[in-house]
Amino acid sequence: MTKQEYQAMETPQANPHQKEEPKPIYVRLLKFLFGHVGMFLLVSFVAAFGAWVFIQMETPHEDQMFLLRRTKIRDKLDGENYFTSYWWHYAAQENLTFPEWNKKIKGHLEIIESFVIDMVNNYGYDGTKDDWPYEWDFSSALLFTVTIMTTIGYGHISPKTTEGQLFTIGYAMIGTPLLLVFLANIGDGMGKVFTYTYSRICCRWCRSTRYKQQQKPGRRAQRVSDDVVGKEEYMPTDDVNVPITINLMMIALYLGLGALIFSRWEQWDIMASYYFSFVTLSTIGFGDMVPGNSFMDKASDDAVIKAVKMGITIGYCLIGMALISMCIQIMQEQTVAKVRWAASEFGLVEGKDQKPKMVMRRTTRRDGVPETKYFQDGYYSRPVSSEKRRRRRKREDGDALSVRDNDSRRDSRSPSPRPASGRTKDEKPRSPSPKRKESPKREAKAPSPQPPPPPPQKDDLMLDSDDDLFNLA
Repeated sequence: MTKQEYQAMETPQANPHQKEEPKPIYVRLLKFLFGHVGMFLLVSFVAAFGAWVFIQMETPHEDQMFLLRRTKIRDKLDGENYFTSYWWHYAAQENLTFPEWNKKIKGHLEIIESFVIDMVNNYGYDGTKDDWPYEWDFSSALLFTVTIMTTIGYGHISPKTTEGQLFTIGYAMIGTPLLLVFLANIGDGMGKVFTYTYSRICCRWCRSTRYKQQQKPGRRAQRVSDDVVGKEEYMPTDDVNVPITINLMMIALYLGLGALIFSRWEQWDIMASYYFSFVTLSTIGFGDMVPGNSFMDKASDDAVIKAVKMGITIGYCLIGMALISMCIQIMQEQTVAKVRWAASEFGLVEGKDQKPKMVMRRTTRRDGVPETKYFQDGYYSRPVSSEKRRRRRKREDGDALSVRDNDSRRDSRSPSPRPASGRTKDEKPRSPSPKRKESPKREAKAPSPQPPPPPPQKDDLMLDSDDDLFNLA
């Protein structure tokens, strides 16, 4: 019994009628969270939770800034009243000339101007005296968290407290990778749908035309509906590449859709809206144009309209980023291939692929030797190739050489016959030598019988007929 058979016997066979054990609750929860719907809910929860945390951290600071702003406004009003009464005092002086009076008044105005500029820069003064809206409401905070996760960063608001700044760092380290995983998950699904749609709609005409050209007379042409999706004979869906022009057209159309939406809601012109859409979806985010009415419609009192506009804006940004990422990924391989081709054409790149390849081919004589009939019991009982004949000839030559060597060794070991006197006629007596023993005289080796020559080969002789081959054998 082999090891594989033993392991197969030891392995318990699954019973098809046996119910599977229920998976733990945390496994099912993780599987749901990393799906399309689960990832969307998780990203939405993280964005809303971050907005709530920022509101809780920044609202006390805003209340404190409101108190300081009221104090500064009172100081500004007191200063204005003081300077107004002082100017009447200057007007009552008879010895004060107009240039002197004008110089004093400009000095007082410059003091008031510097005070107001300080209020605007440091305390958020906007000309109103009371009833200021909070910057960190839910819509503004949600837009801020979305810009952190998408790395757009409009910069319309920012945390002022130390706690809020530290939380921004940790939130970005968690929220940004989570959103990237969500966009990659959506991008893969969108890429498959986009490729399938292009293959089944745009390539359908090409397949039908190809099948009509390959139609044989008297037979029905192959139908496109009979193809197996993904394994088509021509332009298969699994291997089809969407052209770069199609991807660029998709991006341009999606940006145009955003331009129409934001031009209607924000009262911008078409070109400015198109520019805003591109800057947003490419995550550049200059911050010169920020969605106001489309995201924070404070002029409308209907909460449903605000929520719908906010959802459409967030969905447009997320789907657009996934779409651009998908198109760039599809165009990447084609762009790299075209750049390499252009570089090789201009001689900028020279590698192994550009060098001419040498192909070694073996040339043989065809019809140089007539075909030999194969005997039923003879030497050529079956067809053999030239390589086999060469190996067989080499083996036969080696066997013949080994037989010759064995005969020569056997003859050398057998002693030659000597006369009764102990030496031959021509042999002279020698003085005995104690150091060297006299070796017996050996006969000259008889020539060993030569092995029969090997049969003629097909490549060596040109046989005129089959009778010559019989005679030669």
